[in-house]
Amino acid sequence: MRPVLVVSAEHINQALSVVTIIPLTALKPGRRVYPTEAFLSAEDTGLPKDSLAMAQQVRTIAKSRLGEKGGCLVAEAAREAVRRALLLHLDL
Repeated sequence: MRPVLVVSAEHINQALSVVTIIPLTALKPGRRVYPTEAFLSAEDTGLPKDSLAMAQQVRTIAKSRLGEKGGCLVAEAAREAVRRALLLHLDL
């Protein structure tokens, strides 16, 4: 199962049966990082590998499709990088 970053507001997540997510992918050597993607270090996420948050693939899914929690993004710089990528993709 692909790791995802839940980006919808927690109070909304509590009220609905769906969440908005950004898929993550492992960062491979030489892989270009696009402006609509955010680099997330393994240290920042708690995941085993450095990752890219792919804001260009943002979507809403049923909570029942989520697996176990694999990490948490607490570093403010990483959270801001995700915000910037999402704002750019959505042209907000």
